[in-house]
Amino acid sequence: MARQARRAFYDLFSRFYDPLIRIHSGDREGRLRRFMVEKTGIGPQGRGLDLCTGTGAVAIELGRAAGEKGFVVGLDFSGGMLRKGREKARCLGFGRVSWVEADAASLPLKDASFDAVTCSHAMYELPEDVRRSVMVEARRVLKEGGRFCMMEHEIPGNPLVRLLFRIRILSFGSSGAWSFIRADTRPFAEVFGSVSKATAPSDKSKVICGEKREIGRTC
Repeated sequence: MARQARRAFYDLFSRFYDPLIRIHSGDREGRLRRFMVEKTGIGPQGRGLDLCTGTGAVAIELGRAAGEKGFVVGLDFSGGMLRKGREKARCLGFGRVSWVEADAASLPLKDASFDAVTCSHAMYELPEDVRRSVMVEARRVLKEGGRFCMMEHEIPGNPLVRLLFRIRILSFGSSGAWSFIRADTRPFAEVFGSVSKATAPSDKSKVICGEKREIGRTC
């Protein structure tokens, strides 16, 4: 029932999502999503997957990087969000994204089929067991050497802002969200062979990338 309520919320929220995100992030020119896509290393003819895609801003950016011969999927469990993504892509004259309504923790996709997987500002809102499943599924569908990159907010340095940020995170009702935030790269290291972290241009967000490597591979 909780899942149905969350889906209904995001279906409704899709109508206001883009303007609110622009105000909240201050990223009107899309620098943050370009930064994350660059960190994936995807290039021309690449295959990309954006999880919890929302209205598809990152999926479209992945499509630009992959080029006309690339293949990109924007995946979300909210049909309302995906409708907005299709509309946005159509308005931009951008048709190189396939939109899939599905659960990020149980992907209806083949093993080793993508060069890059992304997830932007969604992991903190997921229940603890779902976050782990999303990372495991991302690794499964990645090709060897492919990268899963997550963008999320950094913990603010200012004590008052940090307190407000923690209250906001707790308001999601997501179990273990604060522990996941403080763990930083550790949850990724438990799933991926190689992990890196970079601070986004705004200094308010971080990008953590896990690279798929065979167990025991060191180079």
